[in-house]
Amino acid sequence: MYCVKCGVELADSEKNCPLCGTAVICPDGIVRSEKESPYPPHPGKITEGISKIGVLFIVSLAAVIMLVICLIADININGQLSWAGYVGFSLLFLYTSTVLPSWFNKPNPVIFVPCGFVSAAILLLYICEKTDGTWFLPFAFPTLGITALIVTAVVTLTRYVRGGAPYIYGGAAVAFGALAILMEHLICVSFGVEKMWQWSPYPAISLFIIGGFLIFVGICKPLRRALRKKLFF
Repeated sequence: MYCVKCGVELADSEKNCPLCGTAVICPDGIVRSEKESPYPPHPGKITEGISKIGVLFIVSLAAVIMLVICLIADININGQLSWAGYVGFSLLFLYTSTVLPSWFNKPNPVIFVPCGFVSAAILLLYICEKTDGTWFLPFAFPTLGITALIVTAVVTLTRYVRGGAPYIYGGAAVAFGALAILMEHLICVSFGVEKMWQWSPYPAISLFIIGGFLIFVGICKPLRRALRKKLFF
């Protein structure tokens, strides 16, 4: 006996398909057995032996142990902190971006996305200071800050505004196109590059076209309906 919707093979005792939940149609000549179902009542929801808190604790402990080992090795070999700081701040960035949100049942990306950008800024600032660079404030800080504002705005609007996806992503594409032009300008100012407008017009124009098209889709309802029917857009 098979499910009429998804085709999975069914036992005679099944009243609903364990995969898709469709009611089982029992053909003539087959007597439904009342024995216990061979399938679990909630497939895919069994997590016996797996503790989310335990896994996160092990990952956090492993990160701390890795950091301590790097600090000890760096001091023993070089007599001072030389490369262990890069490892430490890189671990901070990875932990803040990936592991920290998992400690919460329903992590709010509006909060944790900026936290990831802040940890990335701290890492870049440390690299700049350790290499005696001067590029953080004139280049990395404004570039990363504007990127953080755009991404956070997109995440916030996507989460709290319904039905505005074409406008949100279209505006984000236009904003990133403008950011590409600004980045090339900051590179020229920060690193003394003389030639301007060498590469930024290409991504900028492409993003402007994509963003304009998405905004037009949001404005033109017949086009939006046609794309949704044909492309699930």
